Amino acid sequence: MGTGTRRILLGVLFSVYPMGQFIGAPILGKLSDKYGRKPILLISLLAVIPAFIGSALSILYTLPLFLFVSRFFSGLLEGNIVIAQAAVADISENAKAKIKNFGWIVSLSSTAFFFGPLIGGKLAYSTIVPWFHYDTPFWCAAILACIGFLVVFRLFKETHSPEREMEISFKSITRSFTDGLRYQSLRVIFSANFFVFSAMFFFLNFFSAYLVNRFGFSFSLLGEVNAYLSIPFIIAPFFFSLFVKWWTSRQSMLLGSLFICISYLIFVMPTSPWALIFTLLPVGFFLSMGFAFPAIMVSDAVSKRQQGQCLGTNQSLQVLAEAATALLGGFFMAKANSFPIYAGAVCAVIAALILFIKPQCPIGGS
Repeated sequence: MGTGTRRILLGVLFSVYPMGQFIGAPILGKLSDKYGRKPILLISLLAVIPAFIGSALSILYTLPLFLFVSRFFSGLLEGNIVIAQAAVADISENAKAKIKNFGWIVSLSSTAFFFGPLIGGKLAYSTIVPWFHYDTPFWCAAILACIGFLVVFRLFKETHSPEREMEISFKSITRSFTDGLRYQSLRVIFSANFFVFSAMFFFLNFFSAYLVNRFGFSFSLLGEVNAYLSIPFIIAPFFFSLFVKWWTSRQSMLLGSLFICISYLIFVMPTSPWALIFTLLPVGFFLSMGFAFPAIMVSDAVSKRQQGQCLGTNQSLQVLAEAATALLGGFFMAKANSFPIYAGAVCAVIAALILFIKPQCPIGGS
């Protein structure tokens, strides 16, 4: 197999997981609206265990097709993040509590995104422990999914009563994504959110390549930079509850989008890599807003019985933006090293303009 073919297949492999999330998130969200958060979360956690085991076995026995299938189903079932978001929305008594609770999701998930790859990379090296191999991280993921299942089973208390009148059929399941788009109260928000997500992933997908091309960073140094970037991601949500004293979630994201643009422009200005000590902090802070406030805006704009489905559609838009920016950013970087970051700045401004110009629609409007 030629190098070009291997790279194409690698790109396809990287895409099947978010493709699964794109499909799975609104479906799992809608099912949790119908049957309750806990049973659907438990089913998804139980079903993802064989998906992780399948990935491990496909690597252990060199079964590439099986790896593609197992990664797709892993993504499909790990769209269950929207169930956690919907449960948080269920228990949040007011705007301040909702911002605080969604901030906790961002902070904890950012911590996991930092430690997960760091630990997973170590688990793949046999030089550390003789029986460690490339399949080991997937066995560990299956074990963690088992632990997650037991924790939810024992400790999670249902936050949403089943909606007995909600229609669930093959047709309604297949249109779960488009159903979320039909609410008038969400059309403007979803449009703005797509550009917020695009602004975020133009940076996150390409800032490492930018640092390699501009400053010649090694892979080891890139790991340290990513770890440093995670610090404002983890800390920023503790400040989110302060924003509700001055602004709504929509106004907070409008200002956050403008500051994402400004932080990007500051990021590309310095000619010394030491400037990253200062420039990465505002970037991480305002990007963390992009992981919290779009979901909060969606949650604020719909009734309690629509939380899961609409948050699922929002998650699908995030995954779509991640995939689209990965594709377009490669072409942009071929023109100039900083073009993807400038493209992210432009997307952030567009998001702010949409939130500023378009009026707020009434809750639950369709």
